[in-house]
Amino acid sequence: AAARLAAASTSALVAAAPRPPPAGTRSLRRVRTNNTCKPSGSLSRRCEAAASLDDDDDSAASLDAPVPGRRGFLGTAAAGVFGALPWTKELAAIAGGEPAPYAPDAVTLQNNYFAATSKAAHPERWYPYWWALPIAPYGSKTTTFQEVVPEQVWCFDQLQGLLDVLVNVRMTVVALEGGGLWVHNPVAPTPELLDLMAPLVDAHGPVKHIVVGSAAIEHKIYSGPFSRKFPAADVWLPPKNWAFPVDVPLETYVPFYPKGSPRTLPEDSASGVGAVPWGGQIEHAVLQVGGSSLRGFKDPWFVDTAFYHVKSKTMLITDVVLKVSPDPVPVAAVNPEPLLVRGMDAPGRMLPNTPEARSMGWGKTVLFGLLFQPTTVSVAVNPLTVGSDLLDGFTWDPAWRDAFESLCAKPLFVPPILQVLAFPRRRDEVRRWAEVVAAWDFERIIPSHLDGPIDAGPREFAEAVETALTTDGYSQFGSDISTLMAIEKLSLALKSLEEPRPLSDTSHIKYFTRPL
Repeated sequence: AAARLAAASTSALVAAAPRPPPAGTRSLRRVRTNNTCKPSGSLSRRCEAAASLDDDDDSAASLDAPVPGRRGFLGTAAAGVFGALPWTKELAAIAGGEPAPYAPDAVTLQNNYFAATSKAAHPERWYPYWWALPIAPYGSKTTTFQEVVPEQVWCFDQLQGLLDVLVNVRMTVVALEGGGLWVHNPVAPTPELLDLMAPLVDAHGPVKHIVVGSAAIEHKIYSGPFSRKFPAADVWLPPKNWAFPVDVPLETYVPFYPKGSPRTLPEDSASGVGAVPWGGQIEHAVLQVGGSSLRGFKDPWFVDTAFYHVKSKTMLITDVVLKVSPDPVPVAAVNPEPLLVRGMDAPGRMLPNTPEARSMGWGKTVLFGLLFQPTTVSVAVNPLTVGSDLLDGFTWDPAWRDAFESLCAKPLFVPPILQVLAFPRRRDEVRRWAEVVAAWDFERIIPSHLDGPIDAGPREFAEAVETALTTDGYSQFGSDISTLMAIEKLSLALKSLEEPRPLSDTSHIKYFTRPL
């Protein structure tokens, strides 16, 4: 169950990385494509994070960090003289042309982040009900926006995680034909988010449907408070919803549903069993995987739903497939301090706020979030200094770069926890569901984490799921998968999860191809 929560939120412990980008440091960054943050009209002013990541304007991304000048004769001489004195190494670095560290130590960096994201600093980003799911960054819910398909599809990202390992969680909004908005996986309804949505409501009509595709608490927890802001909208949850550790109805735990209990999504839109008000515009198929001893093996522990918006040829999903890029997602760069903490290579190796440093921090954040305990990091925590050690008690082997670059090279992948712990229990069910989804004619995929939108269609989706069903974790993720494999072994010994089942049909998953 702990693994289930960690997978859905893609969160975990903490990390570290090198000082300013030293000589020979490989950059993991790639040029941003134009699919990030493409607003129009009054919404363009909200894309502050995307602007800060412009590859051609590192000065904009450096925020308040000192900007060094070119190394000249005096700078070279100063670097040589001062470099001989250990207590002046930072002065030598600045004189020699290296960017200065963004903060003197990790604790100061974290405190700066808390101050910059406090309610006093940004009341428009504050969410008062954060205690219902007390994960980082707690009440601070910075939101970034992008228009994916003009006048049809928009995305809103916030952050969530544990400690300082923060990844994005995404809400997608679709304009319905005939007026109104359809919302997928709502996020925290802060004043900032509502301000961003206001032009969409003005142009396309009110929010009519709030739809949660996942059973994971971090996605459905916001559906009630969000519906309070749009009381005329109905709320839909997938079937067989339950909560851990206390299985109480969501409307009892967070009693904020103006229309009463949420409605239940039919298991699919193709069978004709059950009906939804947006039928014909958005198709869907629910995936339910794996039994757990927590529920007597009668209910699935992983539930996700694929949606297909026919007009824009867009497929929406929560967790089943992902893609990651070397650059951090824009919302992670609005306040980059967590990335700079994560990026440290060893205790005390503070980083400047540069694109390379942020990329290093993002890479290590992703490795922790997806793999929990990568083999390339060692952790040393002293009980007397546990507070600071949980920030910078990490030492990374340079091989972490290879692991992250391997992830970035995948056009699409199923998260490791699903490949190892979930899908093997119900391979046939996953395959049948994947063939339903792969029969749709979509051109892009929008997951609720990491990259999005992703330029991928039915073929890429089918290949990613088939790979997860037919290969082991080591072949896909290397030795970093060992922690999850150990959890798998333990779950079998304790009989806490169902026994794995082989595929009955080993042929390739069928997918839609357009006629020539």
